[in-house]
Amino acid sequence: MAIPSFDCIHAVRFDLPRGTVHAKGDSERIVLVPAAALDNLLREAPAAAADAFAAALGAAVGHRVASRLADAQTASVDSFVTQLAGEAAIAGVGAVAVESWGRALVVVVSGSPLADSVLLAFVTSAIEAACGLRPVCTLLARDHGTSRIFAGSQTGVDRLRASLASGLSWADAIERLNRGES
Repeated sequence: MAIPSFDCIHAVRFDLPRGTVHAKGDSERIVLVPAAALDNLLREAPAAAADAFAAALGAAVGHRVASRLADAQTASVDSFVTQLAGEAAIAGVGAVAVESWGRALVVVVSGSPLADSVLLAFVTSAIEAACGLRPVCTLLARDHGTSRIFAGSQTGVDRLRASLASGLSWADAIERLNRGES
């Protein structure tokens, strides 16, 4: 089965006479903001405000993903990730990929200007808006500009966090989770 590619034609519309920018399929205006300005704002904002911003950004991306897929819940993982990666790239969030570790889903975001706490809220909201499923997300690792985020159930996250707290590497903790060990 062929994986649909991400169609970026007209993904962003600029109406220069009116001074507006819109994302494809989105009647809401978007604003292009320098990453440094956004980073400064989010660092100074209360945590609840930063989370609300990330949730709104994730929801907008997720809704655009859903509009590109007939049914995000039944779409293949590859199709879903292709659309999510494209929409996240257009939003300037970074390069998004997914790693499958057995039954565990790890969202990988590279080159993001957003802090990890903001990325967690973004990923949660994007998945929820796209498929109607609200995952619980936790940061597994951040190295060399790449963040790995586990998305799963509260039980899975709790077990994963306990394994990480005991000193296991994130990869070993996920393997332990897949084996059903606590």
